[in-house]
Amino acid sequence: MSRFQNEEIAKRKQERQERKEIAIERAKEFMIKNPTAPRSRVAKYAGVSDSVLERWGVELPKPITDKQRTPWRIGHMI
Repeated sequence: MSRFQNEEIAKRKQERQERKEIAIERAKEFMIKNPTAPRSRVAKYAGVSDSVLERWGVELPKPITDKQRTPWRIGHMI
């Protein structure tokens, strides 16, 4: 590898690290503002999936259960 390729790889790695830190910070801020938000909304706000946030060590809210979901999921219309 040439010196320029190594510099380009290092530059991309730095950019990925910065994006990771931004996503983690956004997720934590959103959880502080909206403590009852589901994990999917937190992940969507951060710009990554919830499994990625878990892999990065972010403590996400517990997933909601079937009983916590609205009756719209089973076809009851009011």
